[in-house]
Amino acid sequence: MNSIAGLHQLAFCLLAALFIGCGEDPLPKPRGYFRIETPPATYTPYILPCGPQFEVPSHAKIELIALDSPDQACWYNLVFPSFSAKLHCTLIRLRDPADFMSLVDEAHQMVFSHESKTSGIQTHAFDLPENKVSGLVFDLEGPVASPLQFFASDSTTHFLRGSLYFQHVPNPDSIGPALDYVRQDIVHMIETLQWK
Repeated sequence: MNSIAGLHQLAFCLLAALFIGCGEDPLPKPRGYFRIETPPATYTPYILPCGPQFEVPSHAKIELIALDSPDQACWYNLVFPSFSAKLHCTLIRLRDPADFMSLVDEAHQMVFSHESKTSGIQTHAFDLPENKVSGLVFDLEGPVASPLQFFASDSTTHFLRGSLYFQHVPNPDSIGPALDYVRQDIVHMIETLQWK
């Protein structure tokens, strides 16, 4: 008798599981990422030893890498520690008008060297005649090592090139909010750039 009661209970449990389990197809949950807290945007003026002046966000710091001489080139990083990102910058003094075009070509080559990994490259031109600054910002979409690059120049004396790198495997979904925030800081830096 116990075996029949046990079979009835087992059959009841199986039927209940069948009715409860049959419903909508399960859908995988989207992958989630930690929320990124962005500090308020406040800026302070900064003058590089090699000449130019621009405004730096309070949540970033400048690392001076090398200075050949004030009339040559200098390299510096704008570091965003809370986002594990660095903007690698090179400032070159132009000696000849032909230097400008070769540096523009080199900047384009460096951007398009990521073409095999990118799903698109958006180019944004800027021209700020009051500060004699013009150039291009390149937004590289997809899993690229450097999702943002730019160059700015007065086309006669100064040429500034920058590439943004995050210190981890490139994943556009996870770095999206940080990239948008850092991009605003980089655009602000370009808009406040003054040659000395």
